[in-house]
Amino acid sequence: MDTSPIRVLLIEDDLGDADLITEFLDLVKSTPFQITHHRCLQEVLQPRNQDAYDVILLDLSLPDSFGLETVEQVYKQFTTIPIVILSGLEDESLATIAVQKGAQDYLVKGDFDSNLLVRSIRYAIERAKIIQLLNQKEQQLEQANEQLEHRVAERTSELQQANDQLRTLESQLRLALAQEQELSHFKSRIISTVSHEYRTPLTTINSSAEILERYLHKLDEAKQRKHFQRIQASVKHLTALVEDVLFINKAELEKVEFKPEPIYLVSFFEEIVEGLQITVDEKHQLFFTHHGSCECANFDPKLLRQMITNLLSNAIKYSPQGGKITLTLSCEEKQVVFQVQDKGIGIPQADQAKLFESFSRAGNVGTIAGTGLGLSIVKKCVDLHGGEITVKSEVGFGTTFTVKLPVIKL
Repeated sequence: MDTSPIRVLLIEDDLGDADLITEFLDLVKSTPFQITHHRCLQEVLQPRNQDAYDVILLDLSLPDSFGLETVEQVYKQFTTIPIVILSGLEDESLATIAVQKGAQDYLVKGDFDSNLLVRSIRYAIERAKIIQLLNQKEQQLEQANEQLEHRVAERTSELQQANDQLRTLESQLRLALAQEQELSHFKSRIISTVSHEYRTPLTTINSSAEILERYLHKLDEAKQRKHFQRIQASVKHLTALVEDVLFINKAELEKVEFKPEPIYLVSFFEEIVEGLQITVDEKHQLFFTHHGSCECANFDPKLLRQMITNLLSNAIKYSPQGGKITLTLSCEEKQVVFQVQDKGIGIPQADQAKLFESFSRAGNVGTIAGTGLGLSIVKKCVDLHGGEITVKSEVGFGTTFTVKLPVIKL
């Protein structure tokens, strides 16, 4: 059994009432009381330990405070200690409001004895303990709710992130599948194109070689030279085809290396034009002109050569009646521009949108041999330089390709 004294803070200005209350409490032999008496409110409203008292007996009529304001001030100072009002007024409405302001009980002086006072004190202490326990449980519940809400929010965020990751993975898988299908289709097109394009030059090589093997002694020098030239031309065609296929395959796999270096543009362009002029027939005439300060500039020589060679070769191929083909070089401060212009068959407007796609060929090429890779290679070379290529063409009036390349600083 707990024999600790009940610590009472008595706030009463009337010494007679204070003595009477002390006598009432002394009459209780079962429970000791430890009483601390103050006559005015200001003596109490100092920083104090909340655990210094078990109960407060409070008179509403003090020298420095009166009425319900007294309850409010004491309750504000001692929020966890139960308050029992000792009042000389028998007023139910006042008693109700006092309880609403924080008091546990309301006793009227002269209407209570020792037993009632002690019972009121005990009940006030127990109710305060219950209220304090309920407040603790409420706080714990609020904390638990906050933790639960936080965990739910975290879990929701985790699920959202997981869903986002799944969507990203799904998108990546779809993209990879599409790329795989596109690559498979691309490989099939390469195999189909190569097998088709190889037949004619291989047939030419085979037939010329067979004729030379069987009838060399019967052929004059001119006819022999003609067959050797056919074989050489076919070999060059096959070599170019292999190089095109290897390049476009590397480009699709993003393995083409970009290695810019200083190039003397005018001599570089002249060399390419002169080399091609030797291989074309008399019907075609290649002209090269240049404007501006076309001195040394940084470009990838291999890729630049492919651009120029493929565009000129296309111009020659699709000008079956021959004519003038012009290569123009213009050098500006921040970019180099070159154009290839022919007077050939031209490109239908409907075909120009897909002109730079692999294996794409215009609908009016007829029996003119080709793989549909040349312009695709040109576009990829231009893209690696960070440039752009445009085309202007009209069926029957020729085509002009314009390439703009930014000047690269090493």
